[in-house]
Amino acid sequence: MEEFVDFVPEKEPVQEATPQKPRKALGKISRFLTNKFFLATVGFFVIMLFLDKNDLFSIIERRKELNDLELSKDHYNKELIELRKIRTDLETDPAIIEKLAREKYLMKRSNEDIFLTEDQTKLKQAE
Repeated sequence: MEEFVDFVPEKEPVQEATPQKPRKALGKISRFLTNKFFLATVGFFVIMLFLDKNDLFSIIERRKELNDLELSKDHYNKELIELRKIRTDLETDPAIIEKLAREKYLMKRSNEDIFLTEDQTKLKQAE
């Protein structure tokens, strides 16, 4: 008895392998660049980064301004702490009150004389 063969290679038609043309890179790129979804995405990012009210440059500028304001806030908070300390000292310590009155307001005791001198460096700078 003959063996049953489902596939006989001699009887099958021979298909010639047609060499496929290699796709050019430029063709792939041009297809990608003309895709409507890609163009819409690129357009969206261009508008958001450069043309919008809150564009990239204004965000960077605002962050820089915020950092500057935080630095000045820290400076003024330190100055405020020092002024509060001076105020409490003035309210409680009579020696500090006397020192301030003598230096700033040129006050004196009844048996003292005050001599004022001019600073020579200020006179030279003014000339």
